[in-house]
Amino acid sequence: MRYNEAAVFKWVLIFAVAVGSAIALTLLTSGLVGALYALVLAIIGSWYGIRWSREWWRNARDRPGGPDHKA
Repeated sequence: MRYNEAAVFKWVLIFAVAVGSAIALTLLTSGLVGALYALVLAIIGSWYGIRWSREWWRNARDRPGGPDHKA
């Protein structure tokens, strides 16, 4: 599988900003608020990942060598 370097860099930056904001919020408020904020970010990230994987799987079926491709 080939990875697009620009797309990976984008996700590294998104992850860094999310973690940094959770740490900053935790330092500014209490640990509970930071943990709840991190949980919300994890749920949103999981939802987006599931949505992306479903779209990828749907598009992969049309490609040669995809999951439902008959040789």
